[in-house]
Amino acid sequence: MNTAGASLAVHGLSVSFGGVHALQDVSLTVEPGRIVGLIGPNGAGKSTLLNCISGITRPDAGEVRLGEIVLNGRRPDQIVGLGLGRVFQHPQVIAELSVLDNLQVASHRSLGYSVVAEMIGTPAVRRAEARARSEAVAVAERVGLADCLDMRTGSLPYGQRKLLELGRVILLGAKMLLLDEPIAGLNEEEIEHLGRLVLELRGSSGLSVLLVEHNMGLVRRLCDSAVVLDAGQVIAEGTPDEVLADPRVLMAYLGELPADA
Repeated sequence: MNTAGASLAVHGLSVSFGGVHALQDVSLTVEPGRIVGLIGPNGAGKSTLLNCISGITRPDAGEVRLGEIVLNGRRPDQIVGLGLGRVFQHPQVIAELSVLDNLQVASHRSLGYSVVAEMIGTPAVRRAEARARSEAVAVAERVGLADCLDMRTGSLPYGQRKLLELGRVILLGAKMLLLDEPIAGLNEEEIEHLGRLVLELRGSSGLSVLLVEHNMGLVRRLCDSAVVLDAGQVIAEGTPDEVLADPRVLMAYLGELPADA
């Protein structure tokens, strides 16, 4: 799996739904191996931005690049194949399958043999299947699901389903990861584990991350820098501490400046 980090560049992105400007001339960059927080109040345009990056929503203007590759106009599955993975706020897993089968679905994308070879069950296919299973088991251990391989995914607790989705992204060889409120619904132990895992992935493979999160403690802990959206516009950029002290950010979150600002 090629997991060397990739740069993400968003330039001048604008999206309107009817008369509502969801994004207005939004630009940001995530350099290889960096973790950038994307924060802002509810309705700021964060999910719309992630949808544009991952190919779900087509922008009215602007450009998205992964490395040197323009993502505009590509289907979501094509963008995944280029190395951009996404962990959704609500896990997108196949509830009827086991944890191992869910992981092997991701592994199967990179096997590269023909349908005929699969039907015949050639030695090469059997070796590839064994390798895919081995990789899936290794990733399950890495994300903390080694004891759940045979469990039906629909019966997993919410936090473990999020870890499963992260495991699938790892198996797909993501170079750039979009994390959409990854700790929503998790307990403190699960939050701690997921935070360590994201830092470990960045450290071991140079994975680049764009993190959407409301938990400012996690943003401060994980992120090298942060971008703040409000009403579809970037209002602040800098380190997490810098943007969280910015009067414009305080106004966006609180509706008014604190007395000592």
